[in-house]
Amino acid sequence: MEAVKSATSRTSWSPYDLETNGEHYLFIKTLGSFNLYFHGQSIDSAEFLKRKRIQDLLILLILNRKDGLRKETIFNIFWKNYTDKSRKDNLNTLIYRLKKLLGSDKELLTIDRNAIRLNPFAIEIDTDTFVKSAQQAELLEEEGALDQALLQGMETIHLYEGDFFENISTEIPVESKRVEYRKIYLSTLFRILRLYLVKGFYKEALKAGKTLITKDPYCEPAHRLLMTTLGYLGNSSEILRLYHSFEQNLFNAFGIAPDDKTETLKNRLMLGVFPAREESMEEVSIFY
Repeated sequence: MEAVKSATSRTSWSPYDLETNGEHYLFIKTLGSFNLYFHGQSIDSAEFLKRKRIQDLLILLILNRKDGLRKETIFNIFWKNYTDKSRKDNLNTLIYRLKKLLGSDKELLTIDRNAIRLNPFAIEIDTDTFVKSAQQAELLEEEGALDQALLQGMETIHLYEGDFFENISTEIPVESKRVEYRKIYLSTLFRILRLYLVKGFYKEALKAGKTLITKDPYCEPAHRLLMTTLGYLGNSSEILRLYHSFEQNLFNAFGIAPDDKTETLKNRLMLGVFPAREESMEEVSIFY
């Protein structure tokens, strides 16, 4: 439990430190507040936000970092009805300004005749670290390494400081990625709740469960795990309150009632009959 407490004491994501972690030059933070760090030093992100077209180009590069961003795509987004020469001149100017804000480091961007891409050897983006951490937590749980899975899951949760480009005003479509990362966060939080419960960390499970149903008030498996947690904590009245609140929310939103499984669990818990550990582990996240 000491290891668990140590992991939960972390408060924020630390930017990539070039001196201790390899060869990346630029760290881009996109979850929650938008920040950039060049060689470990903060770059004034407000300068990007004031220059909307540069900001949007950087967002496009981040979204297309795997395969690169085709110049024709940029032309169609920014200068659809311009002449070829005007579009090319405008793009060259935009790239120059972006590189200048990033520190004029030629290694940050890879540019060829048809496409532009962020250099993966020079740049680290927090969403990549977040996704890898979530995948590792899931793999550890599948392998039965529950203590390690719990710690890795908490590490993942700490990396998620908010939605993808949370407070950025942009016309670039980021919602699908925003939803994708939010689902990964909620799925990881669900697994943490389940692991806390089966390992007997009921106060921690209570906190995780309340956070989860606040983020998604219609997640029925999360409500069942939280009801079970309340049972182990001896809070029968809160089980009833939670069940009836969920029942009312479902009816108001969708005109449906909770599953029979949820009602049966409520009745069992009120009789002091608790589900087996295996039953709780069989609860499955609905976020994928």
